[in-house]
Amino acid sequence: MSKDTGPGVRLQKILSTAGVASRRAAEQMILEGRVAVNGDTVRALGPKADPSKDAI
Repeated sequence: MSKDTGPGVRLQKILSTAGVASRRAAEQMILEGRVAVNGDTVRALGPKADPSKDAI
């Protein structure tokens, strides 16, 4: 997982592409602490992840 800069895709886009939720709903899920990347709970918008390498 990376911060705003660098390679990767924003978490809300990954979740919406996977069909988990719309981007807006995914943003709400992230803010509520309902999303984890590599076992670490994410509670802020902006971090990026690589869906082929990171466990989301």
